[in-house]
Order: sequence, then C-alpha cells, then structure tokens
Amino acid sequence: MKRILFILIIVLSYPACAENILRTVKDGLKKPQKREQLEKWGNSLLAEAAKPETNHKKRVECLVTAAECSKAINTAENVSLYLKKPYDTVAFFSSIRDIFTRVEMADSVAAMPNEKGKINLSGRRKYHDMLAPYRSNLLTGGKWYYQHGQTRKAYGYFDAYVDAALHPIFAQDSLLEKDPQLPMTSYLAVFSAQKEGMTDAVIKHAPLAKRAGMRSELVQEYYARAWDAKGDTAQWMAALHEGIRDYAGNHFFFTHLLNHYTKSAQWEKGLALADSMTVVADSVALFWYAKSLMLLRLQRDREAIAACDSCIKLAPDHVNAHYNKGVATLNLAVALTEKACTDLSNPQCRRDQEMIRSLYLLARQPMERVRELAPAEEERWAPALYRIYLHLNMGKEFDEIDKIMKKIKR
Repeated sequence: MKRILFILIIVLSYPACAENILRTVKDGLKKPQKREQLEKWGNSLLAEAAKPETNHKKRVECLVTAAECSKAINTAENVSLYLKKPYDTVAFFSSIRDIFTRVEMADSVAAMPNEKGKINLSGRRKYHDMLAPYRSNLLTGGKWYYQHGQTRKAYGYFDAYVDAALHPIFAQDSLLEKDPQLPMTSYLAVFSAQKEGMTDAVIKHAPLAKRAGMRSELVQEYYARAWDAKGDTAQWMAALHEGIRDYAGNHFFFTHLLNHYTKSAQWEKGLALADSMTVVADSVALFWYAKSLMLLRLQRDREAIAACDSCIKLAPDHVNAHYNKGVATLNLAVALTEKACTDLSNPQCRRDQEMIRSLYLLARQPMERVRELAPAEEERWAPALYRIYLHLNMGKEFDEIDKIMKKIKR
C-alpha cells in the first residue's frame, strides 16, 4: 500500500510541477521583470515542455508562455529605444526570433494528436495575432546583421521571415502571393548563405530569390554551385540547363555543362549543346569554338574547320580556334596519307601527294598563328609545326623547330 501511494505521489507531481512553473511565470509577467529572470523562466518552460511526462495541453501552454517571456524582453528593449535610453540591439532582435520559434513550436505540438487522439488548432488565430506585429522586425533584424557583416546570423532572420510566411499560422494571409518583401528576403538569404558556405540554405531560397528581379542569373549560378558541392550531378546539370535556358548571355552555365560532357567523353551531347547555342546566338565566338572542339573529338574534321573559321571571324585572336583548325587540317593530311596511292605509275599518286601537300600548307597558317599568339606554349605548337615543316621540306624553319623540340624533351 505504501509503495502504491509513493508511485501515485510521483506521478501526480509531474503535472503539478508544470502547473507550478506556469503559475509562477504568469503571475510574474504581470509586472516588469529583469531580462535575466525572463530568460530563466523561458528556459525552464522550454525544459518542462520537453519532458515526456508533461501532457499535451501543458506542453503547448509552456511553449506559449515561454514566448510571452520573450515578448516581455522585447517590450522592455522597445520601451528603452522609444525613450532614447540605452538598449541592447542583440537582445531586441533575438527576443523576436525566440517569440517566433516558441510560438511555432507550440503550434506544431497543437497540430499533433493529444492523449485522446484529438487535434485542437483553436489557438492558431491567437498565435497569428501574437506573431503578426513582430514579423517585419525579423526582416529588419536580418538587414541589421547583414549590414554589420554577420551573414550567418543575418541568414537566420531572413530564413525565419520566409518560413513564417509559409507557416500554417499565416496561411490565411496568402503571404507568398501578397508580400512583396519575400523574394528580396530570399535573395538576401541566398547571398548570406553563399558567403557562409551553407549549400542547403542556398538551394532552399534560390527559386524564390530569382523572383526578386535582381542579379537573378548570379542566384542561379549559386544554385548550380550548391548542387555541385553536394555532389548531386542530376540536380547540378538540371540547374545548368535552366541557367542556359534563362540566361544565355551568362557563359558560366554553358562552359560548366560543356566541361562535364568533355570530361565524360559525351561528345555528341556536347555537340548538340554547342550547336543549339550557335543557333540562338551565332555571334558568340565561344559557342563556335565549343562546336569545333566537339567535332574534333568526333573526328569530323572538315566540319570542325568550318566551325573554327566561324569562331575566328568573330574573334581573330582566338588562339584555341586557330589551334583546333590546325589540328583538324593535320588530321585530314594524315588520314589521306594513310590511304594515298603508292603506285608511282598511277596518275592518282601525284594527285594524292599534291592534296596532302596542300593540306599541310593549310595547317601551317593557323599553327604559326598559335605560335604568334602564345609563344610561351611551345609544347603545344612546336610538335605540329615540326611535322608541317618536315613534310613541306622547309629546311630553315625545320631546323629552328628541331632545336625547340630538343629543348622541350630535355
């Protein structure tokens, strides 16, 4: 019997403990309190709400009352500000964050079935009215921290502002459609998160941030980089494709996608990409160069030469286009040499040799141009010119290149 009574006393003491704390805090909130005391009460209520033995109703009440403690802190700082007395800016803004965090926690608990399996959302209107006056201060707090270079803290406020708009508490306000500040807030959240290396945060806010209409292509770039950092190739490529579609003038998306196709030897896909860009922007040398590179990898040398000519017409000093043209022409010469007629009595033999010589002559000009534009890149142009001068019997030029080749091989 004594054991049973002892167990009953313990069980009955748990809700009483929550009840006592709630009563103490609610009575204390009826008059001004020091911030230290309010913080202590708020933390005690959070701890009580976290206990598994605290019943559903008391857990919600503890969280809401903890929010009231934060509200009292904010009110005190706000009064000091109004009276032009010293006030704590950090405490002012952090108390607002706490109000939202605690009220949203209370709503989440209320949205779960209680001990009887019932859900009671009747307090949601009260939560809405409690939070609404403070919502704009979340954005103000984020901007304050952003201006003071504390981008990680700034992100927390920007994120809270956006999350509040999407929370069921504010569903009746349709803030996603009606709040013009939301896209700009997500925009600031993206830039704060990018600076802090918070990839998930960038991914979360980038879609809405692009609606801000400011530097949206840079937001898309950060979005793509974030997926790349996470190692999600499918999402990264999707972001690059989206960037190419929406921001054709920004070459970041094109070059990174083309590099991916190049590294993975997907020449046909790379060609399709470059080809599509030359259709929509035929005055961009980069796209023609990329097309020539893919055609070169596919051994479609004559088409590669034509693409190089289009690139060089737009950018006469494009060293890579000159190089590709030279390589493609040499490839044609080598290919013809391998299948050329070797019967000296056959007239075709002479015609083949003349064609081979003409191809080496054609390769000479672009490769010499590469040397002129990039004289320090000897390992790039010297082997090609060595072969060209050898086949063209250009003794003086060959001797010079031969010395360079020997120097390279040392």
